[in-house]
Amino acid sequence: MGAQVGLIGLAIRNIATSSGLDAFLRVGANTTYAGISVTPETALQIAAVFGCTRVIAEDIGKLPFEVYQQTADRERQRATTSPLWKLIHDRPNAYQTSQQFREYLTACALLRGNGFALKNVIQGQVRELLPLSPDRVNVVQLPDFEIVFDVTMDNGRIERLTKRDVFVLPGLTINGAFGVSVVQYARQTLGTITGANRHAGTFFGNGAKPSGMLNHPGKLSDQAAKRLKNDLYEATAGAASNNTLVLEEGMKFEPVTMTNTDSQFLESRVFEVVEICRWFRVPPHKVAELSRATFSNIEHQAIEYVTDTLMPWGKRWEYAINGQVIVTNALYAELNFNALLRGTTKERYEAYLMATGGPWMSGNQVRKLENMEPMPELDKVLRPLNYAPAGQAEQEASGEQAN
Repeated sequence: MGAQVGLIGLAIRNIATSSGLDAFLRVGANTTYAGISVTPETALQIAAVFGCTRVIAEDIGKLPFEVYQQTADRERQRATTSPLWKLIHDRPNAYQTSQQFREYLTACALLRGNGFALKNVIQGQVRELLPLSPDRVNVVQLPDFEIVFDVTMDNGRIERLTKRDVFVLPGLTINGAFGVSVVQYARQTLGTITGANRHAGTFFGNGAKPSGMLNHPGKLSDQAAKRLKNDLYEATAGAASNNTLVLEEGMKFEPVTMTNTDSQFLESRVFEVVEICRWFRVPPHKVAELSRATFSNIEHQAIEYVTDTLMPWGKRWEYAINGQVIVTNALYAELNFNALLRGTTKERYEAYLMATGGPWMSGNQVRKLENMEPMPELDKVLRPLNYAPAGQAEQEASGEQAN
């Protein structure tokens, strides 16, 4: 009993907003048309929701997050000696890698609208980012439009923090202050899908659809029918399920085929996946829904996924880190999407050949894109003999004739 009271107390203690209190009081109530309560945790029990969240979060997490500095000759180079390189590229805190940290905050922003982290600031520089559960944060916009955060601490006390103390990764926003939760807006859709999942489990769990029927040419008494049913169960149930069935007295076994209603039920299951993909802006093939995918369009869909789904999240991360953590014009952070946008080996090499013969790339620039060490003799950009600024070729030709 004490543990139960403790859990209830913990849940109440973490309520920091009116919407959070409403969700707590309405647990188990008919919060959707389907009569099912939907939360980010229950939404993740739907395979397509978990798949979409996992795909976006993991793909953002696996990208290299690199810090650059601008050099005097307008080139850029990796700022590997800066403390911010370790914070952003390697480890934002002692117990998480950069990948794990970005996966967590991206998942929070996808499901709850925002991802939060506490900033450990030492001498004006962020030295550590500590992930913070969105359940413990209430975003407040003051009359002067300043954004502050009411954070529930471990002791239950609520502290008001500012952007100096809190790092925010916002999702899609409709008020300019904080992101909105996909789960909140998709609650009716997710409630209907959860109800359909429960129906499917009950349907198959209770054996609501018989596999076949026995057709007897005559008429069986109630006792004979009951005895036949028991004998049939003993002959085919459990370990004997694959035994050969011997029928007597002219009986025939007629299998029950799939009806149009059954087909529509299966089609609705596919539609549910597509519907959830719309909410998360994820191509269905990324969550293993391949009914409309072909070998000719799958590559283009994969590129569209990077440009239309991942890049908006990548920009959110870049603007958030550059504006809230780095806060200097000397350095900037950037996610490296090159690995995801590269085509086949043949396509890349043909494009490199065009670029180096164009000319607008050197051999070492190409080698850098392929993660290869530079070579001294490949620093120069090659220029074909028939490439020259307007008028220069004529001047060179005239000089040669004069000589």
